[in-house]
Amino acid sequence: MFNRIRGKLIPTHETGEEVDNIYATLPPPGTIIGEATEEEMEKAAELEIRHTAFMRLQEMYIQLDGASYKELLKEFQDFETDSTNFWRGVSSRSSIPYEWPIRIDHALGLIYIGEHDIFEQEEDED
Repeated sequence: MFNRIRGKLIPTHETGEEVDNIYATLPPPGTIIGEATEEEMEKAAELEIRHTAFMRLQEMYIQLDGASYKELLKEFQDFETDSTNFWRGVSSRSSIPYEWPIRIDHALGLIYIGEHDIFEQEEDED
């Protein structure tokens, strides 16, 4: 079964049912949903390195002056822009919702569903 989202067909796991919630068809973590191109593998690795560097920087106890803060903020904004544009492209090419937590294996090129707690939250509410 496929659902239409903004004119694009999105595969669903249930048949014969219309899905109004993008998380209703979210596969479990680890599910392989596609294969990345060489360029996507390289870009995903580059973005992860930048992310790790920013995370480590946030853990440090440093003081910044106004100019340094503005420069660092610009770096964070550029990273977020690059990251969003990249993952939107991968999601679009893979025909999956952007909100799904996907990852790319840098060595094998597999695109898979990352860790999420959506199903655990639903079970806790019951």
